[in-house]
Amino acid sequence: MKKTKFALILGLIGLIVGGCQSQKNPLSIEALQRKNLGEEKMTVIQKIDSFQTKSLKTQMGKSSDLFLGNAEGYSTSILLKFGYFKSIPDTAQIDSALLRLNAVGVINPENQTELPVDIYTAQSPWEETVVEPGDPAGQAAGVPIVSTVLGTRTGTYDSLSIPPKVVKGWQDSTIENNGLLLTAAAGKFIKSFYARENAEPPNLLVFFRVNGAADSVLIASEKDVSLVQSSWVRPDDRLIIGDGVGFTAYLKFSLPELPLTSTILRATLKLTVDTTASLIQEKRTYSLAKLMMKDEGGQLVPDSSEADTTRYDAGKNSLSVNITNFVQKWVSEKQVNDGLRLSPYTPGSDLYRLAFFVNAPDSTLNPKVFIYYSIPSEK
Repeated sequence: MKKTKFALILGLIGLIVGGCQSQKNPLSIEALQRKNLGEEKMTVIQKIDSFQTKSLKTQMGKSSDLFLGNAEGYSTSILLKFGYFKSIPDTAQIDSALLRLNAVGVINPENQTELPVDIYTAQSPWEETVVEPGDPAGQAAGVPIVSTVLGTRTGTYDSLSIPPKVVKGWQDSTIENNGLLLTAAAGKFIKSFYARENAEPPNLLVFFRVNGAADSVLIASEKDVSLVQSSWVRPDDRLIIGDGVGFTAYLKFSLPELPLTSTILRATLKLTVDTTASLIQEKRTYSLAKLMMKDEGGQLVPDSSEADTTRYDAGKNSLSVNITNFVQKWVSEKQVNDGLRLSPYTPGSDLYRLAFFVNAPDSTLNPKVFIYYSIPSEK
């Protein structure tokens, strides 16, 4: 009985002490930390001091996709070559051959349904990492060996018939094998296919007979590349980021005067997409590089130590770029604010054009920077 009373007394003392402590410190540890950091504030920069779009040279030899067609001022063709015919006996009779391209997407701003395609034999040797649209290999000459039409269906192979005599000529070296050139001069949309860098590359399915016995062989492309030409006139009042036809966007804004004791919590640059000037593939994510700029002897150059990635998902009407690290350094004066650059993350790997409003009459469409910061609470 005495032990029970003693335990009750100790319990009451604990409750009283705990209650007193709660009165002295009613806040949790997290709440105290927030109190010391200060109240979160937000300021918006609604004026960009300067902006510029510059052309960026791109070459598509290392792209994992191939593009064919025309849309919004861009014209694309494909060069590809098949070179390994040793699996076909010299005495074989070639019955037929199919060029098979695995379709993965379309850029179709006009909602067209048919893509007329002409196939030529390439007229000169070429290398996929250096060939340009104006080179002889990329020029259609003579009469096409095949004229056909492709649809918009994706997720499957498009099969295009190649004349058996062409394949036989490559096999027995009676025709110089510079590969094939695919063009779509009359097309009004662009279709994309897997290149040889993918698990399902372009291939040539050859059907042949030896002494009457039918057989077939599948030959993967040994090299392939897209050739991209542009007749698009770039508007001066838009920021443009693009690949295939390369564009890089530069912009600079003045920071607001914040107290020296401010802590930058986060900062976001928001750009609104002008869909009428953009050219993108549905359901695709585009990787962009964001770099802080710095002045070196009067020349603005990207600071590679501050390189980072941001992404844009097709279909969204805006792009949000996390620039917290940039603003923290600018505000703390660890680095001079010489602006930033947005560009394709890996130039020459894709085909797209992203246009953003800059000086639109509707100010809600123009670039904005949202800066969230805090000021330590006074003791």
